[in-house]
Amino acid sequence: MSVDQEIRFCTAADGVRIAYALVGEGPPLVKAPNWLTHLEFEWSSPVWRHWWEELAKDYLVVRFDQRGSGLSDRSVGEQSFDTWVSDLGTVVDDLGLDRFALLGISQGGRLPPHTRSAIPAA
Repeated sequence: MSVDQEIRFCTAADGVRIAYALVGEGPPLVKAPNWLTHLEFEWSSPVWRHWWEELAKDYLVVRFDQRGSGLSDRSVGEQSFDTWVSDLGTVVDDLGLDRFALLGISQGGRLPPHTRSAIPAA
């Protein structure tokens, strides 16, 4: 199965532009970013690509580059856990998601327990 990701951009409340990618169809599965993501490099990586292609068979897989890395704005004023949670909310709001599953790997594993109060759709 050969699939292509679609890259989009949204803007956080403080004006930072956040890049996110979509692939697949089905219920939304949002992946919290791990350290220093880059949507294009991760997509072509033999370490990650097979994961996204397999998940895309059953889910709409949503991945995003955290502020300061990848295709998102790199020169940003604030880098904090709160802005990271808020950026997740920005992506979810841009897609109009009412409900979604959240996948946290490595650094991204810190995010799921904190999203319920910050992002009602989680």
